[in-house]
Amino acid sequence: MPFYSNLRISYPAGSPEEVLRKRTLAGIRRLRLALAEHFPTHTDRMGTVRIGTWNIREFGNAKFDGRDTYEPLYYMAEIISNFDIAAIQEVRDDMREFTQLLDILGPDWDYIATDVTDGAAGNGERMVFMFNRNRVRFRNIAGELTLPEGKKVLASFGERIKLENGIALQLPAGADLSGIYRARSLRKNSTVRLDQDVEIPLPDGTMLQLPDGSGLAVTKGTEVTRPPNTRGQVNVDVPLDVVQGDAFRLRFPGNALDQSFKQFARTPFLVSFQAGWLKIDLATVHIYFGSNEDDKLLAQRRREIVRLTEAIGNRASKEMKKNPENAVVTAVLGDFNIISPEHETMQALEANGFEVPEKIKQIPGSNVDKSKAYDQIAFWEPKRSRGYAHVKVHGANVFDFFDHVYRLDERETYQPQRSEQSYKNWRTYKMSDHLPMWVELASDFSDAFLDVCDATEPPE
Repeated sequence: MPFYSNLRISYPAGSPEEVLRKRTLAGIRRLRLALAEHFPTHTDRMGTVRIGTWNIREFGNAKFDGRDTYEPLYYMAEIISNFDIAAIQEVRDDMREFTQLLDILGPDWDYIATDVTDGAAGNGERMVFMFNRNRVRFRNIAGELTLPEGKKVLASFGERIKLENGIALQLPAGADLSGIYRARSLRKNSTVRLDQDVEIPLPDGTMLQLPDGSGLAVTKGTEVTRPPNTRGQVNVDVPLDVVQGDAFRLRFPGNALDQSFKQFARTPFLVSFQAGWLKIDLATVHIYFGSNEDDKLLAQRRREIVRLTEAIGNRASKEMKKNPENAVVTAVLGDFNIISPEHETMQALEANGFEVPEKIKQIPGSNVDKSKAYDQIAFWEPKRSRGYAHVKVHGANVFDFFDHVYRLDERETYQPQRSEQSYKNWRTYKMSDHLPMWVELASDFSDAFLDVCDATEPPE
């Protein structure tokens, strides 16, 4: 049980401090009863590990005064204490709320965190694994996942050239691209600026003007000839008039290309744990969102998921090739911004050998109204032989805390001046707009280990 030290001290009846204390006590009691009914009762917890993932909305931000009392942190601690490992997303640069949560969970709990991800897409967030040291051991392996050249994620806007520093377009005579286009915009004072890129088709005959210092590159591996009786020289055939093809590249002076190929918007975090006999490498992520309606932004989200599963899957495959009896299980978990089990974003997650367990696929959704399958847990080749270890799922679900705390019928208690819709939004900044997802796995393979040992034949 977490340490609820603030609840021990009573205050005068009717005072704000006492109202908060009594309300929090009642909320914790409701949560405890609900959680006891929510999780499997048929499993022996000495032989399982329960892994949770939770995107806690802007954890550390001050919007709507943040978590300005102990109440929401106590509720979070009660929920997280039911997990052995918890992957947390959206932990902000300011970790004071997080460290308060850790203190409430008590000295048995520890954590491993990344630094915040730079850039607008990173949103000042970090990834965190929390774990109960009485149930789980950190295997001293952790790292942030970055993509090598040639494997980076293509941005939604594709490959672009900056039209500056001497690079310019020459339009055909009489061409005028000015006009009205469909796009989002922002107004500040009297100035209106674009809130998204506008793409304008170019007319036939448009030319690209290149600056001094540009060059034509003939790529390595292109077939050439050698002049007779020479060393270090080759004959290169360059077409007249129009130069194109996979043997040629255009070299610009520096800083001419947009950042068309990117790392992950928020760097995935891979950590290795052991619970009982189960060794498991977990990678937690918060995948780029962009938009659910814009096809180009959706495509970037899908590409980021594919690059993630490809990189983690390749890593696991290499480990297996080194040791075919490798007993380590590999999984990814977190906020993938999956739209639905049938959507191409889910297909991207289940590429490169990853599978989402059926018990998780049956969950309607992990956002508050359960309409989107944003959060997921997927295992790499779960049916693959790993010697004595295997992936056995005892249970999986999401826990809807709003059925028990910050309920709709408590709007008059918390925010009587707000409409119901406004209250619904407000309470997500106290708890979250995501529901915690969990999976419970078998972790006792002692009998299987003995069977493997018994089957081993002595050398002749």
